[in-house]
Amino acid sequence: MNRRFFLQAGGATALALLTHSCGRSRRASVYRSSLKAIKARGYMVVATENYYPPFEFLVNDRPTGYDYDLLELLRKVAPFEIRQEILPWQEILPGVESGRFDLALSAVGITDERATTLNFTMPIAESTIAYAKRQTDTSIRNLQDLAGKRIGVQQGGLSLATVPELQARLQGQNRALPEIRQYRNFDAAYLDLIHSQIDAVLHNVVSLSVLVDEKLDLFEMGDRVGRRSYAAWAVRKGNADLLAFLNDFLATVRRTGQLARLQEKWLRIVFEDLPTEPLLPGDRPISA
Repeated sequence: MNRRFFLQAGGATALALLTHSCGRSRRASVYRSSLKAIKARGYMVVATENYYPPFEFLVNDRPTGYDYDLLELLRKVAPFEIRQEILPWQEILPGVESGRFDLALSAVGITDERATTLNFTMPIAESTIAYAKRQTDTSIRNLQDLAGKRIGVQQGGLSLATVPELQARLQGQNRALPEIRQYRNFDAAYLDLIHSQIDAVLHNVVSLSVLVDEKLDLFEMGDRVGRRSYAAWAVRKGNADLLAFLNDFLATVRRTGQLARLQEKWLRIVFEDLPTEPLLPGDRPISA
């Protein structure tokens, strides 16, 4: 609509036209990822990344991991086609929020900020943040020793969201704050850690456990940094029917033992006490 015409009209007709147009646009955006819309079009679009082992990563250029195995199980029961988009982590959640993707089929850390624009499935793993350091670095023995150090985190990830907890703890002990460096993916952060460009990397306990197990001569995992937290899949806020469909699927793979077997295979930790509802860090419920 021409801005000058709208201002000159100044009446109920022009305002009604603008309100109707915006309202229609918002409604279309909200409902295009609903389960009904997905079934009508015949396919669902899920977004994943490939630099988040053991959840999603590449082996000889072949995508694999925990979430990929879950995706294959979901494809077997879904009454529609599932199309996959692989892209950098930083584009996944904004794409779900905007309706570009129906589902973030990734280990999305559940946080207070994300819960304002996204709904989460029941957790698929614990995602509490810990730190990893070089195996030969004797200057870091506990969380307090991270004071004044250079720490790598993922841009827009849960590791970055945990930084304020670490800073508050160090400040309470009158210790220097660490220097935080953000990376688009963890491979780059680990490479800088190996070459002493940073002193530690913050990441979830699952990924660090696998990293250390495979590279025991290079890395050592330290203490947990933040409160107990969880990872889940994410849909757009208010998309209740798609969320219920996904939760039914996850409840089934839990009940049949398939989820535990995949956790043992990929995560090397079996989470027997995962909650059946998404919870915020510190086991706090998500308000409606």
